[in-house]
Amino acid sequence: MSYRANGEPGSPVPGNLFLSSSQHVFSFCYTYSMFKAIIFDAGGVIIEQGQQLNEFVKIFKPNDKRRFRERIHHFAAALCKGEITEGEYWRKVAESENVDPKTIPPNLWVQGYEETTKIKLCVIKLIKSLRKKYKTILISNTIEPHVLVNKERGLFENFDDVINSNEVHLSKDDPKIFKLALERNQLNARECIFIDDIRKFVEVAESLGIKGIIFENIDQLIKELKNLGIDAPQSN
Repeated sequence: MSYRANGEPGSPVPGNLFLSSSQHVFSFCYTYSMFKAIIFDAGGVIIEQGQQLNEFVKIFKPNDKRRFRERIHHFAAALCKGEITEGEYWRKVAESENVDPKTIPPNLWVQGYEETTKIKLCVIKLIKSLRKKYKTILISNTIEPHVLVNKERGLFENFDDVINSNEVHLSKDDPKIFKLALERNQLNARECIFIDDIRKFVEVAESLGIKGIIFENIDQLIKELKNLGIDAPQSN
């Protein structure tokens, strides 16, 4: 027998009736929640940075690549808020990796950025589709040279609001940048989804009540959005 949302016999409950009970409850709750905005990270989600990060690995030769990537993002907060220079940033990274800072170029983030990164068109296609029904927001830990490149690429035109860390002097390791996004767009935390490839930043957003998704790839992202009741098109 099928049931209405209030538990009385009647029309089918939205969702896949063949899900396990726990999965069904999860799907049902989010189907009936009212998401109004989807917030995206830039680097790693929309911008492919693999080639650039590989260049860093060649220079630093870390024993643990994952740990090295985590340290890069850890020290980047101060850089992206404009609190330290890029040269000071790389000196911190070098010292943490037991590498002589004098051997590291002081402008690695800027050097070759446009040539070693590219926009993922499949993600842009998804954002354009989502924007028909939801507000789309970009929150990025970034620096001015990267902002200029991505503005020239037309990246920011795909969003209703863009919050670049270097412009607001906040970064994603601080809940304040997410609170700013909510205030500027007159949103409640539970009306938003935040997508990032860095778990730490997703957890910061979730601490406010924002629903977080850790990005792995476009197909995984679309699947998780659909599980939350978001009308997302299939990738191709």
